[in-house]
Amino acid sequence: MPIYISNVQQQFDSFHQDAELFYVLEGSMEITMGDYHTHLKYEDIFVVNSNRGYSYKASKDVLFVKISIPYQIISSIVKSTDVVFLCDSTRDENHQYDVLRRLFKNLLNRYYSVRDRENDFGYKALCYQVLDILSTHFLLRITDQGSTDDRERFDDRIVQINNYIHANYNHPISSKDLADKLHLSQSYLSRFFKKTYGMSFTEYLTNIRLYHAMDDLLYTNTPITRIAFDNGFANIAALTKVFKDSYGETPSSMRKNQKNKAQGAEPADNSPVVKQRLENYLRSSGEEQELIPENNDQTENCSVAASQPLVGFWGDTINIGAASDLLKSEVRDHIIMLKELLGFRYVRFWNIFSEEMFIQPTVETDDYNFSKLDAIIDFLLEHELKPYIELGLKPKRLYRDVQNAIIEERHNIYHIEVPAYRKVISAMMRHFHNRYRRSELNTWRMELWFHEDQWGKKGAAERYFERFEVIYETVKQYADHLEVGGCGLRIGFSDIESQTLPFLRQWSEQNCPPDFISVLYYPYERGEVNQDRYSRRSSDNEGMMHKVAVMREIMGKAGMSRTKLYITEWNLTVSDRNYINDTCFKGAYIVKNIIDNYGQLDLLAYFFGSDRVSEYFDSRGLLHGGSGLISKDGILKPAGYAFRFLSWLYNYFVVKGKNFIVTTDGHDSYAIVCHNQKALNYNYYLTREDEIPKDSIWKYFEDQESLHLNLQLKDVKNGKYQVKTYQINEKIGSPIHFWAEMGFETELSRKDIAYLQRVCGPRLTIRTEQASEHTLPIVCNMKANEFCFIRVRKLS
Repeated sequence: MPIYISNVQQQFDSFHQDAELFYVLEGSMEITMGDYHTHLKYEDIFVVNSNRGYSYKASKDVLFVKISIPYQIISSIVKSTDVVFLCDSTRDENHQYDVLRRLFKNLLNRYYSVRDRENDFGYKALCYQVLDILSTHFLLRITDQGSTDDRERFDDRIVQINNYIHANYNHPISSKDLADKLHLSQSYLSRFFKKTYGMSFTEYLTNIRLYHAMDDLLYTNTPITRIAFDNGFANIAALTKVFKDSYGETPSSMRKNQKNKAQGAEPADNSPVVKQRLENYLRSSGEEQELIPENNDQTENCSVAASQPLVGFWGDTINIGAASDLLKSEVRDHIIMLKELLGFRYVRFWNIFSEEMFIQPTVETDDYNFSKLDAIIDFLLEHELKPYIELGLKPKRLYRDVQNAIIEERHNIYHIEVPAYRKVISAMMRHFHNRYRRSELNTWRMELWFHEDQWGKKGAAERYFERFEVIYETVKQYADHLEVGGCGLRIGFSDIESQTLPFLRQWSEQNCPPDFISVLYYPYERGEVNQDRYSRRSSDNEGMMHKVAVMREIMGKAGMSRTKLYITEWNLTVSDRNYINDTCFKGAYIVKNIIDNYGQLDLLAYFFGSDRVSEYFDSRGLLHGGSGLISKDGILKPAGYAFRFLSWLYNYFVVKGKNFIVTTDGHDSYAIVCHNQKALNYNYYLTREDEIPKDSIWKYFEDQESLHLNLQLKDVKNGKYQVKTYQINEKIGSPIHFWAEMGFETELSRKDIAYLQRVCGPRLTIRTEQASEHTLPIVCNMKANEFCFIRVRKLS
């Protein structure tokens, strides 16, 4: 991979067939690609994709590395001409950026220490490691593209343009030929090119021709005159002109220097100042870098002298589904189980204005039928549960993966005029007040969703605020303490500030600001420009923690720092056919994220409760990859046990660490939840979510190493303590493991199901430990993706 070290402060419009990675060593720089701008600072990383025009401006003290990522190598490996990287460290805190930074430093050290890099295995190995990280964690594949009609039309047009130009670049072609081929006007095509490629058709075609000519020049002995004709140039003079404009020398001069260039004897920008600055950077970074060896023995000293009330933000609310789902007896049975086993208090549901609920705001009437809604709320109250009502019309969805829906039915609340909306909300609240009374209503929650398809549309925010004000004012007339919030925006994407901050600032200035901000977190990433409506799975294992911190910062800037932050929908995946949902990894993942985000959230609602809601024709087996906490047959999955273990924590928080949280009852008893969650590896991110085989999940984790967790509880009373440990791992309590032992049989009897309900639970071990010198050792050995609950009680 060609590497250039530079302190050049400005570059005007440039175009390259290969992708180009920028890594800032000192100073700062701003890169512009059409309407997209990114400001890079110290150790920021950004990739300009193939065939994209760009320019940059940098500070006077800038020093940066530019690495050319070979288009042909990546294209041949992924077997696609559509090579797009989503790599911008200014908008994403993926821990893989740190991996890249370490690789770059090693690569730069090798770059200067070895002269014959073409034949140096160490240098080549580092180059391939960089390509491996980029292609595994930052490469957007064609299967990651969204499936909306607009996106498909845009993609089809890009493919047609690229195919036509790459097939005909060596012939005389014009924009009129391409416009006729695509049945477009020449003026429209010209605008499309400028907006999409950042340059004109002629400039793009010339760059493609120049790219292929450079290949022939460097890697063949073909005469230069022949190279010009073979690559679509009218004559050698035309080739020489564009060549000099781009590279500052003639083709013949470039060919003469081919050997030295290929060997890379010196860096491209080899001024003594640049070289000295790079050496200083490498020296200082080498002194700062600490090489920490892998160590699976983790010892933590934890003082239990001080405690504070535990904030159980994770065990308050569970998502169930559309209101009509709560009318089904099998779903109700699972709601009761969730309440009894896991202690949830609120049940969140939506689409109360759907046809199945017999409430039609668009129909002129003064006599609404709330009987089905009453049946739902009566059921909840009967079982000491509270309704959390999402008043928006959310799409009914069932996904194989993020691109492919099994079912997707969209609704549009914005076709309901405000007077009609006010009328139905007033009638509903009046009905609730008469039936349930104010004291009961004051314990409920309501919110209004703002569909992200509305972002950026003229007047969409104002329409939302108008409807929210109708809800807020009406609800508060009947129940002044009932919490009303919104708007259900997704925070998983990299750039959440550009639209979110203006929206929240505008909302904070309205007559009725929300009681809480509701957000959704699914770890997917959007593309770099507006046309790139991709959804790539994020490989950031601390993604939620990073996005919550960003959201808190945005709320502070918007004047909403004191407003509650609720994540009302959260999961690793939107897929309901992903067998990772049925593994003990999912339980460890839940425990990890709740520990990571302790103290940062006011509410975290898992999506969703029961696999019954995600059943379809293809869900015949015991498990089907549904994201519920309970299988369709009533088996509590490892994800469910994660919440159960967390519900057993005591009421006072003591301390937390990377892999554990410690609580106390204030009377010499302690409850601990810990985990050994493993990050997902490249196999997972390169496999469609619905194609992960249920019999070889182990292949999708970075490693299978155990963790020896040694907690030293300090400041305890001396004496004997009883230690009870409940374990869930791949062979203990995992229904997918026991189902595998049955050969994944689909025709299971009622006795078979009853057996699985009995054995799919944690293993309990009991031992005694002696506390001396006011220190109690608690040792927990956990296998990969194991999670545990430990209860410690003083005996004497």
